[in-house]
Amino acid sequence: MDDIHDFDTIDVELDAYFKKKQASRCKDEFLNILCEEDDYEAVDDAQTENDAQTGNDTQTGITKEESDEDYLEGSNEEGSDEEFEYSTHNPKVKWNKMRPMLGERYESPHELKLCLTNYAVSKGFQIRFKKCDSVRLVAICGSDPEKCPFVVRASWMTTERSFQVKKMIDIHKCVRNFNNSRLMDPTWLARKFVKELIRKPNLKCKEMQVIIQSKFHCKISWSKCYRSRMRALSLIHGNLNDHYARVWDYGHELLRSNPDSTVRITVNVNPDNTTTFHRFYICFKAIREGWKRACRRVIGLDGSFLKGQCKGELLTAIGRDANNQVYPIAWAVVDVENKNNWKWFLDLVNDDLGLQGGKGVCVISDQHKGLVEASKDILPYVEHRQCARHIYANFRKVYSGVQFRNMFWAAAKSTTEGDFKFNMERIRAISSAAYDHLMAREPTSWCRAYFSTGLACEAVENGIAECFNAIIVDTRKKPLLTMLEEIRLYMMERAFNLKQEAENWVGEVCPSAVTKMEEFGEDIKSWHAVPSGVNEYEVRNGFQNYGVNLKEKICACRLWELSGIPCVHAQVAILYTNQDPVNFISSWFSKNNYKATYDQNIHPVNGSILWEETSYTKPLPPIERRMPGRPSVKRRRHVSENQDKYSQVSSKGRTVQCKNCLQRGHNKTSCKNPTVVPEPQPKKKMGRPRLEPDLVNWSGTKTGSRGGGRAGGRAGGRVGGGRSRGGGRGSSGRGNRGGAIPNVESENDASPDLQEISLTIDNLRKSLYTTEEIMDCLGLTEAEVQQIEDVDVAMSQDVGIASQITVEELPTNHVLGDEERMNGEDGIDEPGMGEVMTNEERMDGEREIPSTQQLNQVRKRTTKRSKVNQVRRRKPSERITKIQLQKVVAVKNGKGMSSSNPLGLD
Repeated sequence: MDDIHDFDTIDVELDAYFKKKQASRCKDEFLNILCEEDDYEAVDDAQTENDAQTGNDTQTGITKEESDEDYLEGSNEEGSDEEFEYSTHNPKVKWNKMRPMLGERYESPHELKLCLTNYAVSKGFQIRFKKCDSVRLVAICGSDPEKCPFVVRASWMTTERSFQVKKMIDIHKCVRNFNNSRLMDPTWLARKFVKELIRKPNLKCKEMQVIIQSKFHCKISWSKCYRSRMRALSLIHGNLNDHYARVWDYGHELLRSNPDSTVRITVNVNPDNTTTFHRFYICFKAIREGWKRACRRVIGLDGSFLKGQCKGELLTAIGRDANNQVYPIAWAVVDVENKNNWKWFLDLVNDDLGLQGGKGVCVISDQHKGLVEASKDILPYVEHRQCARHIYANFRKVYSGVQFRNMFWAAAKSTTEGDFKFNMERIRAISSAAYDHLMAREPTSWCRAYFSTGLACEAVENGIAECFNAIIVDTRKKPLLTMLEEIRLYMMERAFNLKQEAENWVGEVCPSAVTKMEEFGEDIKSWHAVPSGVNEYEVRNGFQNYGVNLKEKICACRLWELSGIPCVHAQVAILYTNQDPVNFISSWFSKNNYKATYDQNIHPVNGSILWEETSYTKPLPPIERRMPGRPSVKRRRHVSENQDKYSQVSSKGRTVQCKNCLQRGHNKTSCKNPTVVPEPQPKKKMGRPRLEPDLVNWSGTKTGSRGGGRAGGRAGGRVGGGRSRGGGRGSSGRGNRGGAIPNVESENDASPDLQEISLTIDNLRKSLYTTEEIMDCLGLTEAEVQQIEDVDVAMSQDVGIASQITVEELPTNHVLGDEERMNGEDGIDEPGMGEVMTNEERMDGEREIPSTQQLNQVRKRTTKRSKVNQVRRRKPSERITKIQLQKVVAVKNGKGMSSSNPLGLD
């Protein structure tokens, strides 16, 4: 029995690497099953069923004759003085090999009940315990007790303290179906899953259901799996009261194994003279001396919630080693994160590390008010930096966007005061309220420009503390002593591994410092050094220049002094002298300092069975303080942080509308209101609202674009008179090939008519403009454009009027010159886009026809062309002639067309 694991105590050590297990004698007979080699051996379905059906007298000792309970207790022969020795049950047998025997002795009724349960589950038969108490046990068939003769009777022996099977009929006439979910209670399942939960602490209930179905051929509900998992964890970690009751013993063991370490425990005394746990502080000597010897004077402070049965918070003080890695210094378990607990924690850290009130020390933390106030009281001389990520998280709630984000981080990482003011002025130019918000948050605590030099740390975020909290996220789910032991094991093994890893490094500088120096010098090619004196250089890049002093190891940008690693300007100056920039890295990043940090080791600690019991009163668990909301395991990421690939766009700020009652604030699924039929909405007309009858006012002040021509250019040119570059008198001639041309206004005011609008629409159609683009350009509605085009088509089919007058068809692609546009010697232009209208024909108001550049901008818009907008180009037979357009003008203006002056010219 020496190899039986003691899962009833709290000394089970569950380190991350599963290298060490503590064993002790089991106090509960049910836990003996934990020492089995394979708890998950599948039920052997191919095993002979005749053993259970026919009954084997030699193996099972079955008797078909009824006998009294004392029949087996006497001798095998009447009148004989010899006593018969019956077998004793062996609890170390695998669960699927257990089978009760007639006359077999057990330690207690519970042990026999466990044996019968294992036997029934492995064979697939159902049994029911008709009686099961501290005196007797009776088990019968659970499927069909009237027809199936299976029965087991057991009671205490009179001659010795053993529980013996007095009667057993191991014959089943029922059908085995492996449906033993009633027998597989949470306690029985918990013992079967103890080892699995040790190997995989995050085993889920759904995974347990799959394992049970595969191994036991039975379906178990999710709720039963959950209860089984919780009981198994209780068997592994022990009772919660036992953890708090032995905190004094655990603290004494830490001081015994690691002398000169700091362990502080405080309790609260209740009115009934009982005590409850309050706080627990740990700082090992090896860690403390390593930080004093070779770590930078930078400490990150943070608090994290405990996720398991133990409620409270874990306060941590984290440093940075020479390789810029996490170096936990001290940690403490408290009931709540407030000013008093932070003062108590910082006071102990100040005494252990000898901070002397914070002189020459930097502390990085979040914006917790209790921590800030406690730091001012305990460490009045410390440089307190606030985590810039927390500053930005609050800033982003009001001022969000990529532009604000980039400007904020540019300001936070500014190394000089001039750069900081420049970046803040950029923010002020966009929003003065955002500028005031940031300036009210003490920029001296989150901007590099105001950080002190000599600490070899330019960090603006508390990443070291957040990293350690992420490492122990699973550990924080464990009970108190188990959690503290796992943290100690992690620190002990990590120190050994990091020290061994450093032996394989090449060079005398830590790799992280070399990598950061290479990042600083990414654009080193764009800088050049100009010598000024001995070890003094001016490094220039266009209009930027910085002074560098290699002897003092300073640069005007201050990045070298802040980080301890040469910046790009310093690297340019160093390379100018043919030296290696690695030699100018601060000694804080040396390999020797790294080894000195982990020179001492944390000594091993014995198991709880070897702890010396102290005379202090055993404290009770603290009063549980329920937190609001649903408990979360993972830290809730801010929306500005990188999400995983399965994340979705947040619906925060959106208001849903119910489709059932048409009210806002809920959806159709949770709606309890009566259904509301929405009123039919009138169909909206496409396009803009209809304008006044006089259509649109125009002014002929725009010039044509590429090509000029009668139509005033390719996309709509000069409409009402004037000259375009290269054009004729009063016409829009051959415009410049470049686009827009300076306007030359006519002496007479021009007023457009329907002919001009129709010609403009026709030319836009030839240029493949859609109806929506024409509407945007000319300011017309879709109905007006369609009406004008319908009149054009009707006039094109009027062959009678067209046959009386010889007209020249408007060419599609040919562009006429000045000489072609003039009609004889009278110098009167033919009616076209360049025609000058009289004052009587002017319309009220003026509007400019868009230029080519404006039309091209409209064409660049991404519009969805519907079937209505997909208008084909006109065929040559459908082109509108000049006289037809003039007739349209006359009809629209209410004028008749005279035979003497059909064009209506003055």
